[in-house]
Amino acid sequence: RLPAENIQDLVLASSGLLIRDIGGPSVKPYQPEGIWEAATSGRGVLATYVQDRGEKLYRRGLYNFIKLTVPPPKAIIFDSSNRDRCEVGRGRTNTPLQALVMLNDPMVLEASRVLASELWNKSEKAQTAIDQAFKRIVCRDISSQEEQILSAYYADQLDRFESNPTQIEPTLSVGEYPLDTKDIRPETAALMQVIMSIYNLEETITKI
Repeated sequence: RLPAENIQDLVLASSGLLIRDIGGPSVKPYQPEGIWEAATSGRGVLATYVQDRGEKLYRRGLYNFIKLTVPPPKAIIFDSSNRDRCEVGRGRTNTPLQALVMLNDPMVLEASRVLASELWNKSEKAQTAIDQAFKRIVCRDISSQEEQILSAYYADQLDRFESNPTQIEPTLSVGEYPLDTKDIRPETAALMQVIMSIYNLEETITKI
């Protein structure tokens, strides 16, 4: 499986969000509210978590700020080191928390809707967009069986959003990357759900 930092890089790079600048200070990405403050001295600039904005949210995982008492939860769930000791090699666990991260983390949801908007605007054909998303994320051509499954899932989600239009904007509004009003449509929301499922494939983050 890819290291924790590279899972973040894969999601950001495949969606087109990754900022490829090298060097510079650490950044504070999305993090669950209250975790940082639960183990803080209550003093100084590190007393509360101040999330970064703009391009800083889309830097490589290597640059994420690490506080020893509260290491980044997403990275720790994927077996990153909390930097309190030297490690010759990282362990590798498999837990339900990892699936929950890939299904609910704001970075993954944001990347999914940004990529969905880009691919739909380019082709306006569901099958073409799904094929391109699969190749960008998994790095191989999609099989006919996989295409049938994902196309059926897209049709199901499209029906869901067309029947419940009030769900479209809340679904697409996750993350700080600007949302264009022309992208607030059922096709984009449905394609976003398909892309999320591709990010959650074992093959996406496990490379042989």
